[in-house]
Amino acid sequence: MRKILFAIIAVTMLTACNKDDNNQDTPLGRTVFIYMAANNNLAQWGAGGYFFADEDLRQIKEGVKSMGSNCLAVYVNQAKTDRCPDGKPYLLYYRNGEQTDSIPMEETLTSDPAVLETVARKAFTDNPADSYGMVFWGHGTGWNIKNDSTAYNSMARPRAYGGDTGDQSHSDTGKYWMNIPSMAKALSHVPHLDFIFFDCCHMACIENAYELRQVTDYIIGSPAEIPGVGAPYQTVVPAMMEKTSFYSSIIDRYYEQRAQGLDVPLAAIKTSEVANLTSATRTVLKSFADSFGSEYPDVSGLIHYYNDNTYDNMYYDMNDFILKFASADNYKIWKQAYDKTVVYKKMAERWMTNRDPYIVDSTWKTYYGDFEMTEARFGGVSMFVPQWRFRHTENLTIQQMGWYWAAGYNEIGW
Repeated sequence: MRKILFAIIAVTMLTACNKDDNNQDTPLGRTVFIYMAANNNLAQWGAGGYFFADEDLRQIKEGVKSMGSNCLAVYVNQAKTDRCPDGKPYLLYYRNGEQTDSIPMEETLTSDPAVLETVARKAFTDNPADSYGMVFWGHGTGWNIKNDSTAYNSMARPRAYGGDTGDQSHSDTGKYWMNIPSMAKALSHVPHLDFIFFDCCHMACIENAYELRQVTDYIIGSPAEIPGVGAPYQTVVPAMMEKTSFYSSIIDRYYEQRAQGLDVPLAAIKTSEVANLTSATRTVLKSFADSFGSEYPDVSGLIHYYNDNTYDNMYYDMNDFILKFASADNYKIWKQAYDKTVVYKKMAERWMTNRDPYIVDSTWKTYYGDFEMTEARFGGVSMFVPQWRFRHTENLTIQQMGWYWAAGYNEIGW
């Protein structure tokens, strides 16, 4: 999860202010809405005093100066800290390079899909535009889902997106989380999105892409853990407003942080091609599934993106998995569908992690000693591969995701 302390710096919190000069007469090219789930330890990181939410709000204020005739809306639900003593949510609007509104909001759970729908509809209705984009800011754990996929959930083990403590504290990652099917349902009631950019961990997975394919044209994010500092919004905000090259520009601006030691793999998924990739995956899985017999596939040596005592290598690189088991001819056919779907990506050989599975250097970057990251193997999107150790957990809950059935997992005994 996104909770890595990268550096110790002093930051100044953005001071919200009210203005009455929201210029509704200015034509908008695009409205982008950032949904900031900071009612958790991202509001204040105790060690060293690095404040992730505050720093990103400062970067946003800088980035909007270069966003042109567009609008940025930011919903902030931040835990109580010395810099945010009341911990009350608020909604910010930026136009023409400056803040035009700060709207107080009721205290709610950002992990509640009803709250997401309500706030997103307000942000887009108040700022109509030719096109729309969305950013999910907070903690993420991929497609992970609770038994009840219809609402937000409270449990010790994180599931999917958000992380809300429920009591305005910043003591941990939070106990309330939003499932991806719930997110998709909420977003089906807002304008269609050009993109969803996940500035949180592990959200670039095929399961999420399949679930969200109807509500957005592109999904942008990382299959791995990202550093707590997240995206550099001073450059990413202008990138999000680009008409056609936004997905590659967002990734390029994010990737530039590697010069500061912030390596992270990234990918852009074109959702209109997800159905074709799903069909191709269904076919290729059937071509080699018999070779497993009654056993699960041997995933040793595969590129993986989550390694700790809880998840135990649950997310594997999709391209690397198919490359290992498919015949050369079948892989070539499948790869054509994959390349049309994953339209842009950047590889990282190591990345920042909150665990120590193998070797960690002085910058907190992990060297995964059990696989080799190469351009040929790296696909940028993860995929759940059922394993014996998950027979009572994720092997069952994955069946609540549409990808499980569409990709024919049930037909090959998974």
